[in-house]
Amino acid sequence: MKNNNLLIPYVTAGFPTKKLFVPILKTLSEYRVDFIEIGVPYSDPLADGPIIQESSKTALENGITLKWIVEACCSIPLEQKIKPLILFSYFNPILKYGLEKLLKDLPRPLFYGLMIPDLPLEEANRYLPLFKKYKLNLILLCAPNTKKEKTGKIAKLSNALIYLVSVTGTTGIRKKIPKKLNRKIKEIKSFTQKPVVVGFGISNAKQARQIISYGANGIVVGSALIRVLNKHLSNSLLKVEKFIKSFRQALDSD
Repeated sequence: MKNNNLLIPYVTAGFPTKKLFVPILKTLSEYRVDFIEIGVPYSDPLADGPIIQESSKTALENGITLKWIVEACCSIPLEQKIKPLILFSYFNPILKYGLEKLLKDLPRPLFYGLMIPDLPLEEANRYLPLFKKYKLNLILLCAPNTKKEKTGKIAKLSNALIYLVSVTGTTGIRKKIPKKLNRKIKEIKSFTQKPVVVGFGISNAKQARQIISYGANGIVVGSALIRVLNKHLSNSLLKVEKFIKSFRQALDSD
């Protein structure tokens, strides 16, 4: 894995339709993203803003479950060359499915790891041996207001990547990226050489470049991409292609 200028789009599985799930993954993969984050729709998404909440509601209405996502991903032929996937899920759907069963069922090498935003740090530590057993990464989240001591523990325990939330609060499109974010990035990097990726609120290529200039190794773009899918249902793949190319070009020009 390269460590710089990582581009990680987020999509809600089964949004806007079941039929478009795999084609969206394929389209994103063709335009040099590094990973793709797949959101598991959930009825009580505490960290999600209104755009992703609405996509989650639509996906649930479309009949999307964690079981469906696993089965859909298992059916993707390796020759389609989908970029490594990161499953983003609250813990309840995972608990219902069974954590060990999920880690066993997720197809490799397609899946890179999991992100569980409501999993307490202490519990994460307890489950790490299971992730190691099934050769999947547990990626932990860090917030701007996370205390330094806890930040150090997150940096140590998170496998492969650290996901820094750009602002306290929920996901969503924001006009400005807080400048104090650069201090938090430096703090995390004082504990680890693992890549730091920043998500929540990144809506355009200019903001992506700004975050990279702060010392981050990559960005996650979610709500802005979901909005593109929602606005352009008839030609969604073409619009996704154009949107993600603008981010790739911006990161490459850094």
